[in-house]
Amino acid sequence: MNESLTVRNFVAGIEDFEELISEKVIYIDKTSYLEDLIKRSHVALILRPRRFGKTLSMSTLSCFLEMNYQNPEDRSRPERLFKDLEVSKNKAFCDEYMGRYPVISLTFKDVEGANFREAVNRIIAVFARLARKFDFLTKKDNLDTSFLRRIRDLNDGKMPVFGSDGNFDGVNNNLILDFLANLSDCLNQAFNKAPFLIIDEYDVPLQKARKHGYYDKMLIVIRGILSSALKSNSSIKKAFVTGCLRIAHQSIFTGVNNFKTYGIQNEFLSGFIGLTKDDTIKLLEKCGLESCISDVSEWYDGYNFAGNDMLCPWSVLNFAGDALGSRNPAAFQPHNYWANSSGNDIIEICMKHPGGKDLDRLQNLMEGKTEEIALREFTSYPDITSNTDFDTFATLMLHTGYLTAVKDAVPSEKNRAVVRIPNKEILECFSNKVKTLFSESNPEWKGMSQELRESLFAGNAAKVSEIINKMLQAFISVRDFGSEGFYHGFITGVLGITAGSPKELKSNREGGNGYFDLAIMDERISAAVIMEFKISERIKASVRKKECIEALNQIERNDYDCEFRDDYDTIKKFGIVFFKKTCEVMEKYQLDKTSE
Repeated sequence: MNESLTVRNFVAGIEDFEELISEKVIYIDKTSYLEDLIKRSHVALILRPRRFGKTLSMSTLSCFLEMNYQNPEDRSRPERLFKDLEVSKNKAFCDEYMGRYPVISLTFKDVEGANFREAVNRIIAVFARLARKFDFLTKKDNLDTSFLRRIRDLNDGKMPVFGSDGNFDGVNNNLILDFLANLSDCLNQAFNKAPFLIIDEYDVPLQKARKHGYYDKMLIVIRGILSSALKSNSSIKKAFVTGCLRIAHQSIFTGVNNFKTYGIQNEFLSGFIGLTKDDTIKLLEKCGLESCISDVSEWYDGYNFAGNDMLCPWSVLNFAGDALGSRNPAAFQPHNYWANSSGNDIIEICMKHPGGKDLDRLQNLMEGKTEEIALREFTSYPDITSNTDFDTFATLMLHTGYLTAVKDAVPSEKNRAVVRIPNKEILECFSNKVKTLFSESNPEWKGMSQELRESLFAGNAAKVSEIINKMLQAFISVRDFGSEGFYHGFITGVLGITAGSPKELKSNREGGNGYFDLAIMDERISAAVIMEFKISERIKASVRKKECIEALNQIERNDYDCEFRDDYDTIKKFGIVFFKKTCEVMEKYQLDKTSE
């Protein structure tokens, strides 16, 4: 970053290091980490949230290590790519590793299918690309390279992948599972050097398989590929695997020796993937966006990787590029880039969780508070449903970037963590899901809103109480829960879903000798409902009943219904008293019966 940066230096989504350098797209230099990464690991699993740059980091590693297969002594390609980068200052390390090794590099990030057959075909396509890249091996003597031709034939449909019964054909099953092991063996023999193996996003096929219902079958495939390639394979120099989530060693990395996991709570390599605060400040200063540092920090900072403050590069780089392309870069406001890169389904499922205590914990997180969670170890990719416990949800959200561990917070015991929502960008993802989930676009919520409306016009206080209590128990607020005006806004929002027009609702309007809280009208049935709300500080139900009576007396005393008497045949009056996530409801007729 020796020259001033312009919008032309920012192109979102480039994950190929060579393309990025060649096109002079902005690159935050992380090459100083390469020596530790290469020398201190044999088989390393590196875990980071999505959109933090795992694929680019592995592409950087590959470009640094990979030799010229046609002329092994020619290292001009990596010398050109890494010129002026930090690693180039380490002459001894570069002489030993830069451009010296065969490299098998692949990513599973696009392996997805609505069914098992489609997903396996995607894996075959990944391997077929490697087969084309290393086709030159077929011209070397004394190498059994028939597997390269056969994997291409599978990809081209010249050989069956599945038998007539829909199961893997036995021979071709082994061809897929052993492909990386066979390729590493050929490269080792051809160059008398064991290759480096890089597998990016190993867990994406498992995540997608869980979603589409063929997890057990895909687990056999991924476990077979990794076991064959990594377990006691002397033809692999070292291996680097990336993902979001660690599936238990015993479940998927069975038998792999010298295996190390470097997750978000490991100090080693904590600043390697993602942007440090210092990286971000230098970048913004180079862009002339010093005035935006505070906003960028508020929106995209907050991740804690083993004590290192980290920012999501996807969001920061998109912001910088968009700001530089705007009319007034210094005044450009942050956007939510994370939301556009995912459906955020895990948030929605978590919000549908039936447990009241767990919803309270999620509510606390949305209010900027912290929660202590038990960290789960996954023996399989978790099947996330509305019945999943909160700690499992939270652990998964911690690994995928929706939560972060609180810096310097000490949990009550081992295998636990204190977590929070990291920044405004992620909080907005939660808030947007709240707005969608508790709106007319959610049929279940809309149905309850309609039922509440009908119960109000029917004068059924017991049913009104039942529905509001049920909705309060399920509801998560984007505002401070229980604050002044919260319940008023909640009921107004719920009934607004069912209103035929804004004119059917009147809120905080003058009536008689004061201002009533809320009224809803329906001209079709010539009926109106007037509601007066109170907030109680008493847990005792009998006290809240008295407060309901006071609310109804206030309606009568102030003659709130005077403006409705000439226009509507029926007027229902409700006193509703709230206490946290419960309510007590009385209707005027019920009050009259009580008074008799």
